[in-house]
Amino acid sequence: MTKRVLGLVILAVAASTACATANAKTAPERPTLEVPAPPAKVIDTTPMPDTTPEPVPDLPPEKPISARTAKPPASREPARPDPKPEPTTTTDTPSAPAATVTPAPQLRPAGTDPEAAKQVQAMIQKAKQAITAVNCSSLPPARKTVCENANLTLKQAEEALSKSDFENAKKLAQKVEDTARELGAR
Repeated sequence: MTKRVLGLVILAVAASTACATANAKTAPERPTLEVPAPPAKVIDTTPMPDTTPEPVPDLPPEKPISARTAKPPASREPARPDPKPEPTTTTDTPSAPAATVTPAPQLRPAGTDPEAAKQVQAMIQKAKQAITAVNCSSLPPARKTVCENANLTLKQAEEALSKSDFENAKKLAQKVEDTARELGAR
């Protein structure tokens, strides 16, 4: 037992002297860097012309916004101009040519075409059938995520259709159909 105590005392003394004799390393002294002075700035002082802007004329008064009137239904037949009157050969009084006014063709915005809506709805139904034919639960995890994303894309296509955004709905439905085809092929 005394040998143990004596060994511990010797170790304690050796450890304390080792800490006491260790010197902390200091960074070597380096010369300070001399930063050169910035170059002199040359500022060109050109006098600005003393011109005052000319006043702008007042805007015309605003016209009241009228309520939109209902459009007349577009006719299926193209508008035909009235037949021109035959010129008379009398030179006594020159007659003014009769001005024929042809109505402008009725234009519809792209978002109101009922035929386009039917086409896009058919594309969405076809994509929905294609993605439901794929059994997403039996796929590996990575492909299952792709299948879930395709279902979300299908919902986005339906939302785009409800907002009459036919181009976007068409692209999204095509994307879902392509994804379903790829998932089913492997």
